[in-house]
Amino acid sequence: MKIVNLPRFIVSMTIIVCIISFVMSMLTNVVFSASPIEYATIVVAEGETLWSIASSLEGNVRENIYNIKEANNLTSSIIYVGQELLVPQI
Repeated sequence: MKIVNLPRFIVSMTIIVCIISFVMSMLTNVVFSASPIEYATIVVAEGETLWSIASSLEGNVRENIYNIKEANNLTSSIIYVGQELLVPQI
């Protein structure tokens, strides 16, 4: 394979390497700088829903629902009175 325009090729490769390095450093910072999530245990009261519990927390309601479901290994949004749930604390 013959490179027709060597200077252009070198500049292109340099830019690609810089972009890859930048993305990798950002991923490393995200992965290693994340602090562990702390949880509190709550008992579901009558009339409470996953939405009402998640909306009482700080942050995005949908993200809170996802985090609660993930922490409690829930496959649906159905919860029961008296059920203990782990709720992320911010």
